[in-house]
Amino acid sequence: MKRRAKFKIIQSMINLLDEYPFDEITIKMICAYSGVNRSTFYDNYKDKYDLLEQIQNYHLSKYLKLLKTLYNNFESVRVDKTKLYKFFLIVTKYIKRKESFYRAIFITYPNKGLAMKYFNATKVAYENVIEDYPNSIQNKSLFITYSIGGQVGVIFYWLRNGCKESPEVIAENLLANTIKLQR
Repeated sequence: MKRRAKFKIIQSMINLLDEYPFDEITIKMICAYSGVNRSTFYDNYKDKYDLLEQIQNYHLSKYLKLLKTLYNNFESVRVDKTKLYKFFLIVTKYIKRKESFYRAIFITYPNKGLAMKYFNATKVAYENVIEDYPNSIQNKSLFITYSIGGQVGVIFYWLRNGCKESPEVIAENLLANTIKLQR
């Protein structure tokens, strides 16, 4: 029961974030939406900030693991572009599965601090790749900023429009644009 209650609380918070700014969400609202009482909420979380932080950290840690996998396998990615496509596909499928969360925090009521964490994590991963693997990129910092800006733009566009395109289409677009940039 505890695990199910926790899931309901998390899901309710994500749904509420899609409808209300975080500041307007109350514990009472979260409990009403999730069908749990306040004591159950406080058994799992200190307050709504703790709940939001745990949700955000969970998704960010998943993303960081994907970036680490990309870095650790980059030599094979350079040789076989389908592996880069698979990386983008895993990311886009994850975003699609967690669409309500990502739409809420990036589009409906943007969380700039969290967006910057994703941006900076991506930037560090790309810097490590460019630094540790041979390449002919001249101005690495500008290249990374431009690449990430384009990728973020595509993802935000996709979320803003209800993820109508499949994750495969978005992954193909990200791959095609990344390959074009490397020329």
